[in-house]
Amino acid sequence: MSDREAVFLKQQEERLSALEKRKTDRKEANQSIEQLNEFLKKFNSIKQEIDLELDNLVKLSSPAEKKSHLSAAQGRVNSLQDLLNDALSYLPAYDLRKSQDAVTTIHENIARIQQVCLPKKKFAFGKKKNAATNSNVTENKETSAAEKFAKYTGDVIYENKSNQTLDIPKEEIHKKDVLLKNLTNCTVNLHSTIGTLHCTNCTNCTFSTGPISGSIFLESCNGSTYHVTCQQARIHTTHSAKFHIHVTSKAIIEDCKELRFGKREQIYEGYEDDLVEAGLSDTNNWDEVDDFNWLSKDPSPNWRTM
Repeated sequence: MSDREAVFLKQQEERLSALEKRKTDRKEANQSIEQLNEFLKKFNSIKQEIDLELDNLVKLSSPAEKKSHLSAAQGRVNSLQDLLNDALSYLPAYDLRKSQDAVTTIHENIARIQQVCLPKKKFAFGKKKNAATNSNVTENKETSAAEKFAKYTGDVIYENKSNQTLDIPKEEIHKKDVLLKNLTNCTVNLHSTIGTLHCTNCTNCTFSTGPISGSIFLESCNGSTYHVTCQQARIHTTHSAKFHIHVTSKAIIEDCKELRFGKREQIYEGYEDDLVEAGLSDTNNWDEVDDFNWLSKDPSPNWRTM
């Protein structure tokens, strides 16, 4: 074979290889477009159902019907977040941010509508209250809080531990919902992208989490310290806690006191990659906190910045 023929054959092979690569790239691009279109179709459909549910709720007069519509809307929001979590691996950054912002807005709308349409009853002392009655009120409040959190479940659950360091493996919690309960004097490291994080009755603990693509929900986590990155933070009945936080929407507190908030600085190796995977924006509202127990325009006395 002459040199000219060898060169010609090599050029032909390169052309065929380039042609095959273009075909593969087009096929993969088409599959990605189909995935994106299917996701947007489902996402927008669920979002429209939630909007309709909330529109109907504000027109109702019966508290029972309002609760039913609110429960249905909250269930659909959970489905919306699950759909978004499942799509993290293939959604373009723009669509990911836009979708997560939409979920954040819905959470805020639900919280606002709940405050207006189904406000919590305020306890008022009568003229004659004995110790037994007050004891019953306290007991009922604690039982209500326990029941409220009893419904939370997780793909990964750690509970009933004291004086331990828990370095939870990344593969165990990756993109999953994590539930932590009844921990005392523990250090907990959750260094991975997480779906949601629920913590209840965790006392004098220190938590370091990876980016949470959804929300962190806390109940009765007194004296604890959090190094956390999340889309949304909901904090209930928690006292004397510190939050080094990166949160893309405003944190919400309720029945809390002596909370302190500062920017997150402590990170771990691989954090930046996890942040990209979680699809969280650079926006950090660490010093903007809504206190549902403080309606005055003056600053809430229940939290301050560090």
